[in-house]
Amino acid sequence: MNMKRVRRLIPVVKRVPVDPVKYYEAMGELMLSLMTGRSVQVIMQQSGNVRLVKSIEGKPIMINSVNDLRLFAAQGGLDFMASVRPIGSDKVDVLVADVKVKQTMFNTPEGYLVMHLASNAVKVGFEAVGIGNVLMYFDGMNGFKVLARLTGDGGVELKDATRLLGIIIDAAQRALKRFSRFSGLMGDVTLGINTLSKVKVFRVPLSIHWSTKLSAIPVPRFCVKNFSLMDAEPIRVMGDPSPYSFMASVKVNSVDINSLLANEDYVLTYRV
Repeated sequence: MNMKRVRRLIPVVKRVPVDPVKYYEAMGELMLSLMTGRSVQVIMQQSGNVRLVKSIEGKPIMINSVNDLRLFAAQGGLDFMASVRPIGSDKVDVLVADVKVKQTMFNTPEGYLVMHLASNAVKVGFEAVGIGNVLMYFDGMNGFKVLARLTGDGGVELKDATRLLGIIIDAAQRALKRFSRFSGLMGDVTLGINTLSKVKVFRVPLSIHWSTKLSAIPVPRFCVKNFSLMDAEPIRVMGDPSPYSFMASVKVNSVDINSLLANEDYVLTYRV
């Protein structure tokens, strides 16, 4: 397989703690709904070398079955990222909000608490514009993603999706200012739109992060304050996938973004 290798990466944790083939055989069905019909980027780890692969023989990578996923894992595929655009479209059909804290705060009770408040503020913002089916998951490193799938005629323009997500983030940040009890901590949390607006690919939930070797696990009931890095250890995830079966129930959202954006930004922000 002639793969185009774009960038060499240096992981924090070098050893993969599970057999990737067995892992993705176990988790693949849950991951596919966010991979099929999209181009995929794969971070490969072979003999200690880690590289990002964006295409094969000049063509986009597509993974449409557990067997496809297994074949990539057998060749060193470790971390899978999917495009926010469907194959063949220049529009996006996924919104992804980023929730992070400073690295020194991440694995602390205070860090989880402020990310719990922040992620739930983002969730409420999505719901306020009619996007009620959302998924939250650990990004594998030091933050979380809030993801929503959209339905429609091939998606929406990136600039419109970015604008709407920016309004939701702005409203969430305003809401967080009301938590005066935690005002000293709120400066350490960051809400962003870079995954959607700049990176344009998102780590597929349940992928193994190429650097930390932790699984990008979904968070049940948006309850970040009860999150534990131990739960993200791939051996645990593979041993019992049932806590993440709710991923299958996260449906697409039917919402007219163009109609929403017909309002002035400040009007929509106030509504959210």
